Amino acid sequence: MDKIRYVLGVLLIVGVPPAVLFWLIIHPFVGFWRRRGPRTTFIIVGAVCSLLGFILYRLRAVLLGADLGTSWILALFGVLLYAASAWISVLTRRELRLQTFVGLPEVSEQDSGGVLLQEGMYGLVRHPRYLSVIIGTAGFAMVVNHVGGYLVVLGSIPALYLVVIVEERELALRFGAAYERYRSRVPAFFPKFSKRSGPQHK
Repeated sequence: MDKIRYVLGVLLIVGVPPAVLFWLIIHPFVGFWRRRGPRTTFIIVGAVCSLLGFILYRLRAVLLGADLGTSWILALFGVLLYAASAWISVLTRRELRLQTFVGLPEVSEQDSGGVLLQEGMYGLVRHPRYLSVIIGTAGFAMVVNHVGGYLVVLGSIPALYLVVIVEERELALRFGAAYERYRSRVPAFFPKFSKRSGPQHK
């Protein structure tokens, strides 16, 4: 079990920060990236994120930090959280075209309009993908049970919140009043079950 936790921990600290960095690079500078086109954008941003992943991997022993040991109770809760994350991800993916999933509308002038998703999970929360990442990362960290895993969770929350801020600014520019109405009706992360939220992009 210790070996499994170690491998999962490495995947956590190497995989999550570059994924968050990808969107932090894309969303604030969509105009710049659209002028470069999808191919150039993904090559450049992919190279930067890959470099970060390589650096994190080389520092994995330090970044994982202290091993807090195997806790089967924590592991069970972690698996349940990750299952919830996977369920949200599956439901979210039903509403997404592949192009939207990989961020093509953000970096392509031909597809810059995209589609404002408001159905399914996007009728409950505006950012189900990021909600899934946070829940899944927390579940992963509970199974791994290294200090570094919990630090990744703590760091990913404000980082993803920053992504949301810049992404929503870009979405408001792209979709205008329609997005403002959607944002006023549907919460960002926590569903309102007291009344039916009208069924965003992403």
